Amino acid sequence: MSPNPYRLRSNCQIRMKLSAILLFGPWVTTASLIKRGDLAPAATTTDSAAVASATQISAQNATSTNLAPYNGNSSAYHLGYRSDDFQRPFAKYWNPTIAPLFDEFLNGLVASPWANALAYTAHEAHDYFTRPGYDTLENGFTITENGTVVIAVRSEIPQMTGESFDWWFAWHQTEAARYKLWNPVAHAYVWRLPERVDATRSYRDRWINTTSYVAEYVGEESSKISIGFIQPETLGFNQTSWAALGIETIVMGHILIGKHTTSEWDGESYLMHQVRRLPNGNREMRSRFWVAKNNHGTAQIGHDLAVHCNIEMTRGSRTALHLSGVVQADILHL
Repeated sequence: MSPNPYRLRSNCQIRMKLSAILLFGPWVTTASLIKRGDLAPAATTTDSAAVASATQISAQNATSTNLAPYNGNSSAYHLGYRSDDFQRPFAKYWNPTIAPLFDEFLNGLVASPWANALAYTAHEAHDYFTRPGYDTLENGFTITENGTVVIAVRSEIPQMTGESFDWWFAWHQTEAARYKLWNPVAHAYVWRLPERVDATRSYRDRWINTTSYVAEYVGEESSKISIGFIQPETLGFNQTSWAALGIETIVMGHILIGKHTTSEWDGESYLMHQVRRLPNGNREMRSRFWVAKNNHGTAQIGHDLAVHCNIEMTRGSRTALHLSGVVQADILHL
């Protein structure tokens, strides 16, 4: 069943909604996840032994490990921090205040959907997404003739490097309290497969070939989402050319909305986040999403996921930058 259609919000309504979020503070609620996530009943390909095992970080064997067993019960997910979360060593970085969205981004969003001739597929991104300069569509979304929603978001991340971003993806997947730092008004849950990853590997190698089971609000509705991170070469990228283009990393993976799985990818739905160094030494984040029609791809998803991405990338760059500095002398590197 497809989500019920509902109207796109205007620029003014976006600002009003964000103001309401900040005023009434949903991060102190125990909001259960409903609606879009329930359209496709939850299922997992995780074996029972892995789900049942209680896990923890071990500094002795340098292993990055989930801090709790997998929980497929969406009613147990919640926004915000609770008392146990505030005992974590990184809790001082918890800050639910959301910065205003960039005008450049809002202008592109309000003009959406753009002409579908501006779109390219994830399988063509190795060419278009690594060219110098910018795409015509850098902010906003369009819908292709086959119904795939293509979303583009450019975010300012001045001091965040590609290495810091790779570290962030290696670090946040093992604990919901970490994931919530990234987008405190949307993120509710995360769990990673495999459960254990060698923490002596490079930051990049720690997230490649992992799957994140997340639960988060995309707009006003909640979703179970699976993200299967992949090697860039899987989609034809040539990493040896990146340095000359200022590209420091591209995080990419399959996405499936409404279900937790490690294998049920449609071959059309992907995400990509590119960290690119600018001539002045600052960095920018260029994000792309492809959400197939059969993966709940709608104009509303285009709008809501674009807003969600701009919030978390702008915010996440500051959070990850602070935390990746702490990592040098703290167990946080696991």
